[in-house]
Amino acid sequence: MSLLIEGKAIQGVKDERCHYCMNEEKELFHQFYHHRFEKAVIYCRACIRMTYSSTETFYDLLELPDVVDDVEYQLDFELTDQQQYASHEIVETVIKGGRKLLHAVTGAGKTEMIIEGIKVARQNGQSVALVSPRVDVVKELFLRMSDYFNTEIDVLYQGQTLKYSSTFVISTVQQLVKYQHHFGLVIVDEVDAFPLPMDERLQKTIERAAEKDAAIIYLTATPPKKMQKDMQDVTVVLPARYHRRPLPVPSYKYLSKRRLMKGGLTPFLKRRPDTYLLVFFNNISDMEKAAEVYSDFSPVTVYASDALRHEKVEAIRAGHHAIIFTTTILERGFTMANLDVYVIGAESYTAECLVQMSGRVDRKFIPYDGTVKFFHDGVSRDMQLAVKEIRTMNLNAKKRGWID
Repeated sequence: MSLLIEGKAIQGVKDERCHYCMNEEKELFHQFYHHRFEKAVIYCRACIRMTYSSTETFYDLLELPDVVDDVEYQLDFELTDQQQYASHEIVETVIKGGRKLLHAVTGAGKTEMIIEGIKVARQNGQSVALVSPRVDVVKELFLRMSDYFNTEIDVLYQGQTLKYSSTFVISTVQQLVKYQHHFGLVIVDEVDAFPLPMDERLQKTIERAAEKDAAIIYLTATPPKKMQKDMQDVTVVLPARYHRRPLPVPSYKYLSKRRLMKGGLTPFLKRRPDTYLLVFFNNISDMEKAAEVYSDFSPVTVYASDALRHEKVEAIRAGHHAIIFTTTILERGFTMANLDVYVIGAESYTAECLVQMSGRVDRKFIPYDGTVKFFHDGVSRDMQLAVKEIRTMNLNAKKRGWID
């Protein structure tokens, strides 16, 4: 159980490998002449935002003790039958070790499913890491877990470090690079979110941070096809939302880009009081042009590189904006009451993205007959697959008696 810190024993870059982030891609190393050392120095560009790992940088492994914590949590409600089933599966995996994939629909209440497993792990002295590739999801998880557990929780992401004892850590996946064979339980939320599926280093980071016999739980509504195939024997499918209502099924509506920019969306932007609309665009330029076209409706725009992104998202959550034009940054980890979703250019998205976007609607316990519309310039195969996935999950949930 070790934490990687600055030291003397481990050379940062050696033999064309970064021993901090495990990068082995030659194009991500850079060599330059260092006047202080009077020789060429090679450093790793893959982890430059977190550290300066080079042929002249050294680290030590700080041994961290096992800490038993008689942690308890408090819920103001009972878990549904489906959540209890999933919670039991997770606890079994925590006790025995190994891998488990929870293929759970959006709004299934995944956070509540994992808390018993976290409790068992901590009471057994196992350190716990709850991670996600996305900062927004990490923030949401920290707020939720802080409400449930009366214990110290480390929260780590770029620009934010709240550290206690590294026994219960909520962080981005990237931050796990500091740990080696430390966690007895690693839970990866939104495992298919960018950039995790295509970044082999991050996947190795998870494995290195976990103890040899650790339990690693993967959570997502849209697992990658390769993961579904590789983990089919250890997959738990959870097709129902915690409130026992079916998933909203998207409808199709033809809307060309030309018609969009001439006001074709206007009839669909009229809102009932105290309702909200999330409109997804596949590029920032079209989103900003559309915001000008529909300025009479006062839409707010938000995207990943927006300097005011975090302030805007907080204002949106507080209900200060009725209509939100956005990119895929709000396709996950965003929950709001009385919300409808429109997807502009739906034919340009993958089925997984469309399922995630659709999943923003009717998440709260209080019923809201929300609308999901796929605006398109021709129905795509992925649009059809997304609708099929949603209908299939509803059918499976009905068969299991998990929705009304």
